[in-house]
Amino acid sequence: MGKIVFVEVLDRRGSVRERIKVDSFPFTIGRGYANAVIVDDRLVSAEHLRLSLDSEGGMIVEDLNTLNGTWLSKPRERFEQHRIPPGGEAVIRVGQTVLRLRGDDFAIEPVTSSRAPLRLFSTYMESKLITSLVFVAGFGLNVLTVAQKIDKKVIWSDLTAMSLLLLIVFALWTGFWAFLSRLVIHSFRFMVHLGISAVASIFFLVFFTATEYFEFIFSAPTAARIAGFVGFAVIFSLLLYGHFSVMSELSGWKRILSSTLIGAVIVGIALLVNYTKGREFSNDLRFSAVIKPVGWKWVRTVSSDEFFGDLGNLKLKLDTMAQKGPKERTMKE
Repeated sequence: MGKIVFVEVLDRRGSVRERIKVDSFPFTIGRGYANAVIVDDRLVSAEHLRLSLDSEGGMIVEDLNTLNGTWLSKPRERFEQHRIPPGGEAVIRVGQTVLRLRGDDFAIEPVTSSRAPLRLFSTYMESKLITSLVFVAGFGLNVLTVAQKIDKKVIWSDLTAMSLLLLIVFALWTGFWAFLSRLVIHSFRFMVHLGISAVASIFFLVFFTATEYFEFIFSAPTAARIAGFVGFAVIFSLLLYGHFSVMSELSGWKRILSSTLIGAVIVGIALLVNYTKGREFSNDLRFSAVIKPVGWKWVRTVSSDEFFGDLGNLKLKLDTMAQKGPKERTMKE
């Protein structure tokens, strides 16, 4: 059996729109009906390309002296003749059409396991029951957190308004990614994106609650703020990676790079906004964590002797400063 060549017509995103199998050589590609591969493009000549085989099993692509020429997509350069080695491929542009030429000896990528973590997660999220339960859990936890942070007595109208606002945020975020999925892979997959958003909201809630406890227990607002920004960047990048995994055909590294860069930009904007809002003189407390009940063993206790001893030293220093006149203090300074 002789060599088989596949001519693939690609769309703008690089996905295969049409695949033609050819096993008779040489053959031509063009707009005319006498060609083995017909391209419906007014910028393509009647006979645009000729493809033949050499003695080593490679493919020779020849431009048939066309008006608009034949171009290699990467690098973008015009050619009269181009050789594709055995097992290789070539992506060429004729007119406004992108063609990919591959032989039957082209080595494909290894099969991807369906039990990869995110693919397995995506499989579970396909179940409407599981997705609904995850969303109810995430939404409920966020509503309870909002209720806990209300300073006054919980008013149901306020809680209902916050719940509706949170519901709108979920709907807009999930709808945005579902719309992108419809454009890219022609499937909304709304429930999968909703499950990813709900899981991410739970992670955000747990992380920021832990950060507030850390700030309150150790009295370290700066460290807690830094940890908050870093944690937000990591979780947000994982959220984007999950959405990209559902709707994109990019490789794993490209998804990681894209989600990391977008997460870094968002965090950078947040840091810039936080910096511009900073004021040198402010009546606001520097301690911003919400005080929550914790176990008494977690909080460092101070003995009465140590506490009142510090008060005695402070009183002695104030009395000494009060007995000195203003001029004496100024001269010593």
